[in-house]
Amino acid sequence: MRHALHSFVMVCCISVCCGCMTFGPKGKQSTSRSEFLLAREGAPACTIVLSEDPTPAVRLAAMELQFHVMKITGAELPVRTDKDNVTGPRVLIGDSAAAREMGFKGSDFAPQEYLIAFRPETLILIGRDWEDTEANRRELGRPMNCGDTMASTRQRIDYWKTVGYPERSVGEMELPGVYDDQGTCYAVYHFIERFCNVRWYGPNETSVMLPSQKTLAVKGVDIRRSPALKYRDALWSGFWPFMQGQWGSVTRPEVYLFWRRLRLGGEKWAGNHTFNRKTFDTVFTDPEYQAQGPGRGQQLCYSNPKLVEQVAQIARDYFDGKENAPEGWKAVGDYFALIPDDNSKFCQCAQCKERLASGKDMKTGQFSSGTVSNYFFSFVNAVAREVRKTHPDKYIATLAYWNYALPPRGFDIEPNVSIAPCLHTCMYAIHKEMRENDMKLYKEWLQKTEAPMFLWNYYHHPMEPAVIDKWKCFPNVMVHETARSMRMFINDGIRGIFICGEQDMIEGYVIAKLWDDPDQDVDVLLDEFFRRYFGAAEKPMKKFYLELERIACNPKNYPKPFYRKNGIDWKNVAWTHLGTAERMEQLGKWMNEAEALAQTEQEKRRVGLWHDAIWKWMEEGRAEYLAKSSLQKTSVAK
Repeated sequence: MRHALHSFVMVCCISVCCGCMTFGPKGKQSTSRSEFLLAREGAPACTIVLSEDPTPAVRLAAMELQFHVMKITGAELPVRTDKDNVTGPRVLIGDSAAAREMGFKGSDFAPQEYLIAFRPETLILIGRDWEDTEANRRELGRPMNCGDTMASTRQRIDYWKTVGYPERSVGEMELPGVYDDQGTCYAVYHFIERFCNVRWYGPNETSVMLPSQKTLAVKGVDIRRSPALKYRDALWSGFWPFMQGQWGSVTRPEVYLFWRRLRLGGEKWAGNHTFNRKTFDTVFTDPEYQAQGPGRGQQLCYSNPKLVEQVAQIARDYFDGKENAPEGWKAVGDYFALIPDDNSKFCQCAQCKERLASGKDMKTGQFSSGTVSNYFFSFVNAVAREVRKTHPDKYIATLAYWNYALPPRGFDIEPNVSIAPCLHTCMYAIHKEMRENDMKLYKEWLQKTEAPMFLWNYYHHPMEPAVIDKWKCFPNVMVHETARSMRMFINDGIRGIFICGEQDMIEGYVIAKLWDDPDQDVDVLLDEFFRRYFGAAEKPMKKFYLELERIACNPKNYPKPFYRKNGIDWKNVAWTHLGTAERMEQLGKWMNEAEALAQTEQEKRRVGLWHDAIWKWMEEGRAEYLAKSSLQKTSVAK
């Protein structure tokens, strides 16, 4: 199932990349290459046409097209609806009477699928969109990211204030939900990028690249496609030092808009710790299934049939739309998550102890093992079997994590259990044993599961321990290794990926681009970024960045004792074997050269942001390490 889905997506992507003939409504082939004029000499050359009652996605899409054309050309395209008598060239955005007259309906598209179609005097930008109905407003769900309920994922912003035109403000608007269908937005964003040459490297004006020209004409063949990866959860917010510093000052509305522009979100899926103190205190209070032993109050008895019955009924009520999942739970769309609390204080009753003991031979020497797999997946299977009796088209979602990372031994996973292995992607370039262990369990899960498979990708080392313990790490730039991993996952038919952590701004951008189309060339993306973003300072900034990657991804720079079988001593390897004096001298020269070459105010600002976010961080990190080492030596000498 996963491979068949991916084959369809890849055919679409190949058609887009090669500029081949693609299909319009009802399979009719289109080869139109007529030029369509958006603006002429700073004046509008067409009219945007919407339905009388547009979806949230259509409203946003129309404003985004109008704004970007205005920024590029100075022309403000008029926006009209079906009820208006519009003559001349038109841009039809979303489902409307005008689009239906031409044979296009939003309901004819699959979720996340969209179309860019060129017709004489008409440009059509359309996809499947979430409809603002009472029933859709009642949709239950507790997502993992950007909100506690489905409603809260539909953030509100003052659009014109957010994009720098407060004088045009018409008040707040509701954005399409991160996980709502918004194919029309995808069509407009694809069009703005490909045909208007716009790039969104970050949320604010400093990170948005637009051409400047008075006349804007476009032409091409029809494009009908959807993103390769269906669930794309990397809702970066600039909370971690590098991305935060590289972006500079941003507002929350700018971040919310940035997520939509990169097409993050997508399909509804969730998988995170659900049995936790909040649910223990409010839902699972029956003494009969409380964990026996020291784990009481921190885990439950996962072999208890009464617990299985109660959890299965909560899942049924959620799928039936009767009641939302308990507060603290994760469940969205067709997926109801089951994951124990993040500790190993499991029940010590006779049956639990027996099942736990059956996994004692599934140790790996790594963080990811299988010592608890037989125990935990027995419980997951039991719940899944009960739910499948009444809801055969729904899924129990769970993680393959920590001591239940390996598939269980002696029994199969139920066909309605959706697995998400937790993989240490940030270690793959440098840690052989961890990568091999991850790939072993990953490939086993690929063979053993029938349900859609997702991934939890770790990108939190070394930054997370550095932030927690208040020291400064060497930047773990690994953009090419990340690209290899993402392509492999998509080619294997993975349905979606959740990113745990934040990269630097350009690696984050590359991830989003590959999730949409894994055939994109990373070096082309990087060349374009450094050329357009840094201008005259392009060459030294590119050398600076790629040298960081070369250092961070070279296994020889992590000798023992810093290299351990199950990890890296990040703190002590950072400024002894990565950021050495010789390397820091060369990196510093490139940064100084970039500062000297930068010409425009924007180029100077961008170099300055990278200087303060990364280079200053590195200088301070090495200085702090050397100062501490000197104090320790002095103390020992005394």
